[in-house]
Amino acid sequence: MFRNQYDQDVLTWSPQGRLHQVEYAMEAVKQGGAAIGCKNDEFVVLATLKRAASELSSSQKKLFRIDDNVGIAISGLTADGTAATKALRNDCISHKFTFESQVEIARLAGRVADKSQISTQRAGARPSGVGMLIAGVDEQGSHLFQTCPSGNLYEHVAAAIGARSQASKTYLERNVDKLGALSLNQLVKLALRALREASTDPLTDKTCSVAVVGSKDTPFRILSAEELTSALEGLDEQE
Repeated sequence: MFRNQYDQDVLTWSPQGRLHQVEYAMEAVKQGGAAIGCKNDEFVVLATLKRAASELSSSQKKLFRIDDNVGIAISGLTADGTAATKALRNDCISHKFTFESQVEIARLAGRVADKSQISTQRAGARPSGVGMLIAGVDEQGSHLFQTCPSGNLYEHVAAAIGARSQASKTYLERNVDKLGALSLNQLVKLALRALREASTDPLTDKTCSVAVVGSKDTPFRILSAEELTSALEGLDEQE
C-alpha cells in the first residue's frame, strides 16, 4: 500500500470506492500473530502464537478471559485489543447487574462489530487495528465469532486470522467434518496442528498458548504450561 491523497481521513472515499484507513487497519490484523479458533457442539478452543519483539523482551498476551463463559483471541495491535477487552468486560458486568444473567455471545460480538463500524464513518478516531476471535458458550450452545476493523462480523465453525493464516485455514477446511465427533483434548490437538501450519518455528509452551471453554463444567481458562506441553507431545501421532 502506498500513501496517497485519499488516506488522510477515514471519511474520504477513493475513486475506486475504498476507505484506505480501514484497509490499513485490516492489514494490521493480517500482519499480527496467528490466532486459531475451532468448535463443536460442546467446546470451543482458541490457540495463538506468542511473538516477542526481541530476544530480550517477553511475548505479548493474545488470549483474554472476558467472563466465565467467554474469552477472546486477538491479532493485530495488542494495545487496541487490550482496550477492547476492557470494554467487553464492562459490557458483561453491566449486563449481569441489569439482567442477572450472562450475556449472549452473539449480542456481545455484535456490540464489538458496531463499535468498530462507528469508527469507519465518524471523524476524530481511527479504526481499531485488531481482529478478534470471540469464543463462548450460552443457552444457545457454543459459538465462535470473528470481528474485523471494518465492522464485519462472521460466525464460524473454525477460523484463522493473522500472518500466514491461509495455511491454517486450508488445514481446518480439510478437517472440518471431524469437528463434531472430537473430544476436548482432540479439539485442542487439532487447533494446535492448524496453528503449526502458520508457524515458522516448532511449537512449544513458550511460543504458543491455548484456551478452552465449554459447558458449566468447563469455564473459560488458559491452559497451563504443563497441560500445553502434554498436548504438544501428541501432535505427531496419527490423527
